[in-house]
Amino acid sequence: MRLLSAARRVPRPGKLLLLGPGGDLAGEIKDSLRMSRTAYSLVVPPGQTILRRLNIPDVGRRKRESALRLAAETAITRSLDDYVVDYWRIDAQSFGLAAIPRDLLSDYQTFADERGQAARGVLVPELTADLKNGLVVWVTERVVMLCLWSGGALVDWQVIPRPNGLVALEQMLQFGVSADPNEIILRVGLDEDQAFSEAVRDSCERVFSKAQIRVERKSVTERDQSGRVLCAFDDFVGEQSNRPASSARRRGAVAATLVLLASVSWFGYLQLRDLENQAARAEHSASLLKMQAARSARIAERVGRLTSATRQLQTLDDNSVVALMDDLIELMPASIRLAGQLQLDRRGILSLDGLAEDESDISGFVSELRRHPQITEVRLQSVTVNRGDSQKNQGARFRLQVRLSAPLWEPPGEESA
Repeated sequence: MRLLSAARRVPRPGKLLLLGPGGDLAGEIKDSLRMSRTAYSLVVPPGQTILRRLNIPDVGRRKRESALRLAAETAITRSLDDYVVDYWRIDAQSFGLAAIPRDLLSDYQTFADERGQAARGVLVPELTADLKNGLVVWVTERVVMLCLWSGGALVDWQVIPRPNGLVALEQMLQFGVSADPNEIILRVGLDEDQAFSEAVRDSCERVFSKAQIRVERKSVTERDQSGRVLCAFDDFVGEQSNRPASSARRRGAVAATLVLLASVSWFGYLQLRDLENQAARAEHSASLLKMQAARSARIAERVGRLTSATRQLQTLDDNSVVALMDDLIELMPASIRLAGQLQLDRRGILSLDGLAEDESDISGFVSELRRHPQITEVRLQSVTVNRGDSQKNQGARFRLQVRLSAPLWEPPGEESA
């Protein structure tokens, strides 16, 4: 179920037909209308669509449809199955409900069966947007409806019975409209009382003196057909489009199917002859490809060996000897210097001889090495204190063996073993 938060532009609906007892489909339908193949859409008379504001908890997309239906059943007195419904989004937890009584669609069902063509859409005039922000005032035979639009969506509406008089209307305009609109559209039917319409316009001018007021006296089926709508009742339109076709359309479909089958058969015969020629060429190409595949397998084997060797070289580069020596120099205190042997084999074992001014310096150096992330074991093999006469050789001579966490390099044969 697609919920709109702003009015969307729909494809051109074609000819607009008004529903209801006084609509285009009521009574005797003209033959030109019944036999025409022009696309058409249905228009609900103003004031005949039930509009409700629904508040539901914050639920996921899968549970939203059931939550909206549950809220709609409590907001409408009759069964929800008696209506064609659609929804639009107002804010995070508020949604609008548009419900069209199925009684208005009784003439449409007969018309669609006779014509063999479903309507392209169902339009509700109150949910058709001619402006993005502003107030739309509908003057009908029984009520006056105030529709407040914001950001391309209908966010609030009020219905005022006409017998309540213009005083109630002016009070509603003054205290019931939550925002001061910059534009007001006054929509009046062609048969409505012009004096009452002028009084409504005067009330709008008194309350909203800075707003621009535009009066429209067009029929709802004569307005611009490229408007934007909040609810298009896509589920109902899709259901009607999949209804069984009329007998005339079924006969036409059968004839078209026979013509299509004959065309497909002839096309299949031509394709079969072409496929035979292609099969002969493909057999010759297959023998050539087998020879090339054998050669490619040998090349792929050589590429695999070279790729493995390259990975080993990259591993050796990651465990660079130069980088390891740089870390040892940074960890070595100033009172310790290398003296004698330094060995590093490919298994990751480092042996070094050093000379420290004091034995405590050796302990600190060993502790720093054990905290290094690349070293797993530090073994102090020997410590010898030298008290010779030469100041250069005085101090504690020691030997360390350090085991790295990973070998610097493993030949491909050892890694596979």
